[in-house]
Amino acid sequence: MLDQTIDLFTKHIKDIVVKDQRMDNIPLAYLMTLDVPQSLKHFFSQEVEIWLREEEEKFVSLRFDYDEPQVRVLIDKIFDLLSQNAFFDLNKFNQLLERAIKLQLNFIVKPHRTLKQFIFRDADSVSTIEVYDTLKYFSQFEYYKLAISEFFNRKYLHNIDSTQFSELIDTIDDDYFEKDKLDLTLNTISSIMAAIGQAQQQSLSKLSVDILYDALSDRNLDEFTELVQKVKYETSFKELSLEEIETLLKEHKLPDDHIAEVKPPESAFETYQPEPETETAGSESLIEPAGFDIEEPSEEVFTEPEVVSSEEPESVAPPEPAVSVADDLADHVAKQIQSDSPLEDLEEMIQGRIRRKIIKKLFKKNEQAFQSFLAALNKEFSWKAASRIIDDVFYEHEINPYSKEAINLSDIIYLRFFPKDKYVGDQSEETKW
Repeated sequence: MLDQTIDLFTKHIKDIVVKDQRMDNIPLAYLMTLDVPQSLKHFFSQEVEIWLREEEEKFVSLRFDYDEPQVRVLIDKIFDLLSQNAFFDLNKFNQLLERAIKLQLNFIVKPHRTLKQFIFRDADSVSTIEVYDTLKYFSQFEYYKLAISEFFNRKYLHNIDSTQFSELIDTIDDDYFEKDKLDLTLNTISSIMAAIGQAQQQSLSKLSVDILYDALSDRNLDEFTELVQKVKYETSFKELSLEEIETLLKEHKLPDDHIAEVKPPESAFETYQPEPETETAGSESLIEPAGFDIEEPSEEVFTEPEVVSSEEPESVAPPEPAVSVADDLADHVAKQIQSDSPLEDLEEMIQGRIRRKIIKKLFKKNEQAFQSFLAALNKEFSWKAASRIIDDVFYEHEINPYSKEAINLSDIIYLRFFPKDKYVGDQSEETKW
């Protein structure tokens, strides 16, 4: 559902980062100086931190004391220098960029599911410090961060498990939307449209019904979710304008398939700003409503579409779909990389201990399901198509896409389509599993 947005935003960031087509490596220090979202910068810097932690694990010896203070100071200096000079080769950068953008957009639409999966990707219980660090990945919907921080401080929590966290997130949204359910829901929808519009570098006048359904159901807005579900199954609408959504939620009236198209608002960034309610004495409300951290795009990016006169339609070429640019780019890159040799067979690439671990931990010992998964991927000739299959199968089998095992599997599959990036999913991963 977000494929077009991911493609367009990825292309936009690449245009900013990879200005010189001869660039083979992207230094982290260079990336940090560019005008790209802070959340993406944080994603790449955290990836380097992971690399450094893996390197630090090598400083373990029965012969030498690497924790001796003077030695530790020198090691820390080495790591500082390594961090300052870290770089990503172009294929690795492309892979991580796609992963980072998917994370951001998934959070915007489904914050409950995304936060739980990303925070508890490798353990059922984490420290509150880890939660704080993870929240730095996200720049939208600041009220989650504020409410989580307030809760941890009030309860003096040092650790939290996944069940407690799920209950906390549910409580945060229950308290938030209880203030004024309709207006705050419309505010949230408007913010989602704004964020997706920014990612697409265009004004978004309508929102996919599927995305709208996911956004409402994830936040447990059951009454509104049922209305959108009726639109999905009882009308032919695939998208709704903000005005149509407001009418639907306010009047509980399904849009008429035969009515004229509703004129979109002047700006997709118009948001509903209900008057803040003062908290009454003794109220147990977890948080006060907070604004969303959505930047207004520059005026030159969002322009009104040119109105074409109906008198001379033959002189105007029909507009191409916006996603075609990203499709062409993806196809061009795929052809360049795959022209050297045929794609490898994933059955050959995933064997031995790695295969057994994947089947046990991700597919719950269902080898037939795993073989069907590989068979479907082996039929594809582009990473874009394979990525869709991975997302669908992970969702169907309730696989956490941010877990270590899931990322390792995705990396190996990525290698099939981008074989020049040999260190991604390297077979040395066997020793880590």
